Amino acid sequence: MHEEMAIVTTMTPASANNREGGEREVARELTRVQIYKHVTRDRLLEINDMLSLEPRRSKIAFTLLEFDENYRVATRVRHYADAPDFKLVCWDILNNCFDEWTDHKGTPHEDILQARTMTLRKDSKYRQPFVIKIDNGIGETMPGGAVKMVREIDSLTLLLSERDARRLAQTVLDYIRDWETINFRKRQEAQTVLVSLPEQMEHSAPASSSENRKIATSTGASRVTTEEEEHTPKSRRGKLTSVA
Repeated sequence: MHEEMAIVTTMTPASANNREGGEREVARELTRVQIYKHVTRDRLLEINDMLSLEPRRSKIAFTLLEFDENYRVATRVRHYADAPDFKLVCWDILNNCFDEWTDHKGTPHEDILQARTMTLRKDSKYRQPFVIKIDNGIGETMPGGAVKMVREIDSLTLLLSERDARRLAQTVLDYIRDWETINFRKRQEAQTVLVSLPEQMEHSAPASSSENRKIATSTGASRVTTEEEEHTPKSRRGKLTSVA
């Protein structure tokens, strides 16, 4: 089962206490647009909008949940993929040229580095060939700046049929493209870089009459008028401008 385009509101602990205790403080809530949702018997995949005008902060959020026998959340894992990267993944899935994609991310949190890894692969020999796997744990920073998973804490896997994977890819890709079209002008302004040029202390002096004659001679222009020609009678002016 899958649904698209819903509004997801997540309450912070402070806002939950406010509602329970009836306090007058303004509740803090985080609202995101749900792009896609896929539900199985014991798993739920949510894909939410975290797009931004800043390319480095423009993300697609994945949340994968596992329920116990009482339908309570037993395990939750998250991943945040760069929008341009996942657009390419969606395009590959829709054009039947997808094989495998792995994305590594990390976020500093207090005294540890949270590591997240998402793997999406296809194995055509299975009835549900697409496999989504999200790992959350503790990582370390590599010399190049990448984050390496050191200790895995939570991990969940979800199987998708060919039709469900293509539906996911088409829905997410259309949503990103629509968002980019609607915010085209704002994206241009956000990515515009102003380059300061050195001020010119003085303007270049106009070319002299002798330089004008050289230009007329080298280009074959017969209609260039210089100061000397302005004082030359019309009967003689043709001799000065007939050089070709």
